[in-house]
Amino acid sequence: MTTIIVVVLILISLSGLLWVLSPFYFPVLGKTLVKIDMSSQLSKCKLQEKSITLDNGRTAWYLERMNGQETNEKPLVIVPGLSAYMHLMGVQFADLLKLIPNRRVIIFELPYHGKRASMNENFADPGCSTDAMAACLERFLVKIKLTESFDLMGYSLGGSIATNYALRNPHNVNQLVLLAPYFYNEATTDNYNSIFESKQWGTLAAWNGREEMERWFHDWLGMEKADKLPGFIMSGLAAIRSDLYPESHWMNFYDQLYDDCTPTKSFLEDNKTKLEALPNPVLVLAGTTDKICDVNKLADLNNIFNPNSCTIKNLDSGHCFAPNGKTLFEVAAEDTAKFLKS
Repeated sequence: MTTIIVVVLILISLSGLLWVLSPFYFPVLGKTLVKIDMSSQLSKCKLQEKSITLDNGRTAWYLERMNGQETNEKPLVIVPGLSAYMHLMGVQFADLLKLIPNRRVIIFELPYHGKRASMNENFADPGCSTDAMAACLERFLVKIKLTESFDLMGYSLGGSIATNYALRNPHNVNQLVLLAPYFYNEATTDNYNSIFESKQWGTLAAWNGREEMERWFHDWLGMEKADKLPGFIMSGLAAIRSDLYPESHWMNFYDQLYDDCTPTKSFLEDNKTKLEALPNPVLVLAGTTDKICDVNKLADLNNIFNPNSCTIKNLDSGHCFAPNGKTLFEVAAEDTAKFLKS
């Protein structure tokens, strides 16, 4: 009996110790596991991290998978969404990359994101407007000498950047894929617009800490409660973000984004003539339960782009997460691959 009591007391003590230490060790454990998994998936996708010095002296970062063999398939350039750095996008697009195994793939790191974030950030240069971001993409592609036409894909904010780039360089783009494209005001939900206009950045992608991240995942990105990730993984994801970005980084980003996007609230309408004249086939993939980009407003893109070359398809998904533990990227992979091969 005495031995049993001692064992019970030891177990209780260990449980108490783990509970006390969990706020520190759980994020460390989660961060380590997430990094290992991410590295493994990027390796399987054969994506390599690269950098190049631009003409303005700044460093641009990107992931690249070279052609698997001799192929006539066009290169694919992917533009991530707001707060989605290139490594995360590489993992998210793993299913698509498996379906197009022989293509050269380039995933661009947006300014102020991931490897391009710094402690002393000047968000006014180059700025957060789609014009500025598209110009950065343009400068980067010229520098890596991508002179042949390529397919261009943009997710969320990357969708508006990709569209802007296509307007500036229509002959460089072969086909255009817009995944849950973020055209602020014109194709975002009324609720999102209200939150954005009131500058409630903490409830959007400027979240800070695990609790706010979880609300962002559930309230805006579409993660169902039943698909919630283990606590230590969620803590790890939040810890990785804290390591990547200085304090108040995303608050300052949103302040600049707010100022820069004000003149472009009617981007689609202002450029309707040019967009309709685009010769490129366009695929728009919209999430039916997306809380950021309005599926009904996105349907109107058929009246913005040339209806004879624009295809719009709705997917059972939110802005990032889909039912049954899937993601928007998983459910979009087959349709995207089929379109790119057409």
